[in-house]
Amino acid sequence: MIKINKGPSPVNLTNNFSKKRLKRLKDLYKDNTIFYQTNNFDITDAYKSDSVKETLEAVQFNKCSYSEAKFLGGVYPQVEHFRPKKMVDDYPSGSSHFPGYYWLAYDWSNLFFSMPLINCSYKKNFFPLEAPHQRNRNHLDSFVEFPTLIDPSIEDPRDHIYFYNEDVIYKTERGRVSIKILGLRDPQFMEARLAHLKTLKILKKWVDNSWNDKELDTQILVAETTSMLSDYLLPDATFSSMARDFLKGWPPLALVLDSDGNLLSS
Repeated sequence: MIKINKGPSPVNLTNNFSKKRLKRLKDLYKDNTIFYQTNNFDITDAYKSDSVKETLEAVQFNKCSYSEAKFLGGVYPQVEHFRPKKMVDDYPSGSSHFPGYYWLAYDWSNLFFSMPLINCSYKKNFFPLEAPHQRNRNHLDSFVEFPTLIDPSIEDPRDHIYFYNEDVIYKTERGRVSIKILGLRDPQFMEARLAHLKTLKILKKWVDNSWNDKELDTQILVAETTSMLSDYLLPDATFSSMARDFLKGWPPLALVLDSDGNLLSS
């Protein structure tokens, strides 16, 4: 995971039509509070309009917000609600309660592009809080929530997790729970990271072995390969957080990465 700069909301989430849609949900709850404490809201698909998908694709560099895997080869992203929109499943018991965060169903800050595997098989409707008794149960509540899951749009996930080779490791308890709930150790992601890591290792080893070769052609190739490796660290690169941890402390990239594996230009 890396930090995501989401920028301004797509217009269709802030126009008058969306405001009316949100007002309708709030009015429904106020008029039928008992009913919606045990039933789902009927929420339209406007939160995953073309403009929302196009904007998420751009700000997330066509990567999953959690796994950093690219959406390639017929794998299509799902627009995922960080705070579940219809109901919330308690963690780890799995017991459900209604309603979900219906008032955030069309809120830009609550929307991410996610791998279907994560959205459907792991995260689902889980949204644990550090202080569960301070959960907002409806749009009239005003608790300040402290999510256990890492929100990559407002905090740096690298403060909570890091990579040792292809394996994702937690630094904090929130990191541990996020790894578990988001399925970041699923074999599909582990295998994809390992394949990517093999490429990084081959390129790095070649540079290490050729670094002292004074032949001009070799030095040109060393420079080009080092530049290629630096591209693997950029936010738009697949598994860039893993690449940063693997290459941190490597002398050829000393001007690019600090000792913690963070980009010096970021």
